[in-house]
Amino acid sequence: MNLNNVITGSPVTSVELRAARDRRVLKKWELLTTGGEICLVEFSLNIAGTVKTFPFARAAFQEEVRELSDRLSRFSVLKTEVYEKNTGDCAFFLLKSQAIQVKKFLVSVEESHPLGRLFNLDVCGPDGISVKRHDLGLLPRTCLVCGEDAHVCAQKKSHSMELIQWQTAKLFHEFFRDRAADQAASAAVRGLLYEVSTTPKPGLVDRNNSGSHKDMDFFTFLDSSASLIPWFREFFCLGWDHSSESDRQLFERLRYAGQRAETAMFSATGGINTHKGLVFASAILCGALGKVHAGQELPPPLEDVLQECRKLGECSLADLHRLPNVQTPLPDSEIQHISGHTPDKMQSDPQSASAPDVRTHFVSLSTNGERIFTAYGIQGARGEAAAGFPSAVQIGLPSLKKWLFSGFSLNDAAAMALLTLISEVDDTNMVHRGGPELAKKSKEQAKRLLSTVTKENFKETLNSLDHQYITDNLSPGGCADLLAVSLMFYFLESAGMIADI
Repeated sequence: MNLNNVITGSPVTSVELRAARDRRVLKKWELLTTGGEICLVEFSLNIAGTVKTFPFARAAFQEEVRELSDRLSRFSVLKTEVYEKNTGDCAFFLLKSQAIQVKKFLVSVEESHPLGRLFNLDVCGPDGISVKRHDLGLLPRTCLVCGEDAHVCAQKKSHSMELIQWQTAKLFHEFFRDRAADQAASAAVRGLLYEVSTTPKPGLVDRNNSGSHKDMDFFTFLDSSASLIPWFREFFCLGWDHSSESDRQLFERLRYAGQRAETAMFSATGGINTHKGLVFASAILCGALGKVHAGQELPPPLEDVLQECRKLGECSLADLHRLPNVQTPLPDSEIQHISGHTPDKMQSDPQSASAPDVRTHFVSLSTNGERIFTAYGIQGARGEAAAGFPSAVQIGLPSLKKWLFSGFSLNDAAAMALLTLISEVDDTNMVHRGGPELAKKSKEQAKRLLSTVTKENFKETLNSLDHQYITDNLSPGGCADLLAVSLMFYFLESAGMIADI
């Protein structure tokens, strides 16, 4: 988001500003006629220039009015009046308290709030005389630009209007971007933590066991999730800061950040791949969310976010279609890596009879997803992103809400949502481990279980399926990622980051 686009709106004339100031003075004396031991707080924003109201300023004003209404309640609020005008927003709080005590409290607000330097919190007693900082033995307010005495800088006109406005825009921009980024990162990491904590999950790491994974456990996922928190935030900030760039340019920025996030993940887990697919999904989702949120009315419609996901996902999907179309024999070690079976076992073990013959495969395939795509045309995580995460939005999330509405706890609803995803989604991890036929049979089995499961028997059903998957070395890792994404959407909606889904 360009800082030049922050302070935009209708300019007001000097005549309009003087008239607005005179109205505030009249209102001040009208409120002070109450008499007695009272004081009056007048709150406005210090916005230099002729444009006094714009989206960020109005949002900051409204938010601080709500906070002041709550914080000032300790002083017994007698009356509150709020005015939103193009000449500048203003709020009055008439309190039954001494002005000195209230001023001390509000100085702490000005000094501690990220936007406090833009807050004008004037306090006067029944005589209408404002309490100044020097009356309290405090240092004067600092300049927005240089940090020196603001009054001295104003008298000397030390800084240009353009520089002051740029610094004002920067404060607004960073405050709203950083807070939104924190909210997005919180929703994303909660999605990861709630997914791994959901128990029982067939073939997957949960609080009961490590499923079909011998190289990781519950705590490996906690370490991985914690390492990714700053990267979820980075993905969002990239989308916000570069919202005017082309989809390809933004995707390349997200790709590079995603690679660094993977490095952080592998460092935290000792080289174990816990969340590589989710790093990709969260980069697309958080990046799209940041781009949509940049300077826009909140919360944005879900479809706006999904449309940006599709655009960014298409950029990644293009990589799949550039894969070489030349087949070449693979060594036995690579055959075992793809199918989960050695060549001998593939010939002699009935369990693997339906697995594909992968002795002939494509060259230059760096990920399981690319191998599965070239072998079976299943696009996996990239296809999900390019389509706007349909499995999460149309299957996982509705299922989660359905089971929650039925009285299931969030843990139990998430477990049932996972089973629903297994029954509907072509999971590249299931294909990777068991081949397409076994993956297909697993989907059909999940559908049958869904038709008979109840609130009383679902845990027994899932525990039994867990033992079966462990025996067959199956793990619906792709569906687990989709459950995490579904939970991300659920938490984003709960936080007001996207409109109700």
